[in-house]
Amino acid sequence: MRHQRRIEPRRRAGTTVLELVVALVVTGAVAAAGAAAFRTSIDRRTQLVTRASDTERAAAMRALLGEWLSSGTVTWPPRANGLAFTTTAVNPAGAPGLPLRLFIDHDAGTPEQGLTLEFRVSPERPVERREIDADIMAMSVEYLDADTRTWRTADGAAAARPLAVRLTFSATEAGDDRLRRLPLTIVLPHASEPRPAAAAGDTL
Repeated sequence: MRHQRRIEPRRRAGTTVLELVVALVVTGAVAAAGAAAFRTSIDRRTQLVTRASDTERAAAMRALLGEWLSSGTVTWPPRANGLAFTTTAVNPAGAPGLPLRLFIDHDAGTPEQGLTLEFRVSPERPVERREIDADIMAMSVEYLDADTRTWRTADGAAAARPLAVRLTFSATEAGDDRLRRLPLTIVLPHASEPRPAAAAGDTL
């Protein structure tokens, strides 16, 4: 009886074009997913660095204003357009007791924008300005009345004796962060004696 030999199919050597295409597609998909994850990681890191930088600038601004006002005297009666004060702390004017004004500069014709400090070193010299924070585009000023213990704006605080001042800022979308928007409250060492309001047209 004859034994029939079993014929096995020949094994292919290498890979087919279809297998190669499938491998390339899978590899490309994995690479694309990895690149997307890498870009997302970079974007998040950039956002974190930007937020940290904004927070540091906001913290420095708040510390600077706190030092000026806690070592100074608010000009009384108050002005509706900003906050006028003097301070013994180091400031751009370079002289203690010099009148300073903190206000929001919206004038496109000036190099300063946003929160700005204004002062005049002497009557003979022109008014000088220093930009504090260009991202802050609005500021409200309130005074804590010593008699009523209520916060008043400049319009309603003419007869008040302030114990503290509270500043609230609004920032641009680019510089919008929670620290900037937190009200900044400074206890005043003392209020200045009442004196006549500045004449219309006076800078300081």
